Amino acid sequence: MEREQILTELNALADKKWAEDIVHKNIINTKTAILGVRTPDMRKMASKYAKCGIEDIILALNNEYFEEIELHGFLLGYIKDINRTFDMLIEFLPQIDNWAVCDQTVASVKVFKKDKDNKYLDKFIALTKSNKEFYARVGLIMLMSYYLKDETIDKVLSILPQINNHSYYVDMAVAWLVSVAFVKYREKTYNLIKSQKLVKFVQNKAISKCHDSYRVSTEDKEMLKKYRIK
Repeated sequence: MEREQILTELNALADKKWAEDIVHKNIINTKTAILGVRTPDMRKMASKYAKCGIEDIILALNNEYFEEIELHGFLLGYIKDINRTFDMLIEFLPQIDNWAVCDQTVASVKVFKKDKDNKYLDKFIALTKSNKEFYARVGLIMLMSYYLKDETIDKVLSILPQINNHSYYVDMAVAWLVSVAFVKYREKTYNLIKSQKLVKFVQNKAISKCHDSYRVSTEDKEMLKKYRIK
């Protein structure tokens, strides 16, 4: 399939007014141009194109438009081989410059649920140590999405205070991870929060996210307030 054919379909689905909305642009915060195709339509395109040869479609894409990069990320979710998915995810990292593509791509690569031996755990932990904002965020969101489980939770929580990249979207990812971990592994995560080893912004943002969660009890929300760093 040629790129021109893909762009023709994207343009046919695009809402130009929505694409030019400054609020929408600021929320996504990408350097690439936005055509204005809604996410449900993008997912439908990915599903359709996945039947046409995933790697050929990816080769046809460019990084000129946000939607091309978004489509690339969605297509990674249709690769069934976990080793190939990992390799292609790493190859894709330089194209990610915003939280939306990062998080949508991670949510798509569900094949990592099958990583029963946690073969890729250390590889994603290594990503969290990157000085590149979205490399580190991908690593963190992968840990949050696929490695908050009995045999890996201790290791995941232990690396969080060691993260030295404090770019905004990295810190927000750490805080999000902590709030999700608190729901799933309350005592272990409580001990991390209680230790106050996280930097001030992350510590306080994690507590705020716990406070906003309907899965955290009122009693715990009140208890966590005393661990805010002033």
